[in-house]
Amino acid sequence: MRKLVIPKYFGKPSIGLALFGCSNRPFYQICVFPDRALGRRHESSILEQVGTFDPLPNSRNEKLVSLNYGRLKYWIGEREAHISVPVLELLGLSGLFPVHPKTFIRARNNRERLESLEASSGTLEGRGEETEASSSA
Repeated sequence: MRKLVIPKYFGKPSIGLALFGCSNRPFYQICVFPDRALGRRHESSILEQVGTFDPLPNSRNEKLVSLNYGRLKYWIGEREAHISVPVLELLGLSGLFPVHPKTFIRARNNRERLESLEASSGTLEGRGEETEASSSA
């Protein structure tokens, strides 16, 4: 159950992602929420939208992000808003903050997974060439 709070006495606001798409087509809005205790499930609990994030790549393999830097600086600087980790990663990649350490970890994991997939497909291709050579002899 949501609490009723007088806006003058809200706690520390938070900046996070609000899902506005479907389960198979996610689309996020970067929003300012009044207080983490109030929850993020309802559109009525959003104070301001400060950006958007489309995680699915478009035809040029780009994930689109739009940010309102002026409003983000206001909420972070003057209102001391708490920022969620996914938004911190996006702000780090955009250049407003230093790059978040989780971004480096995710990149390393993706690189290792890609190398293991290439290695496993290389061994499968090698086996296929060996069977073709033995069948032709």
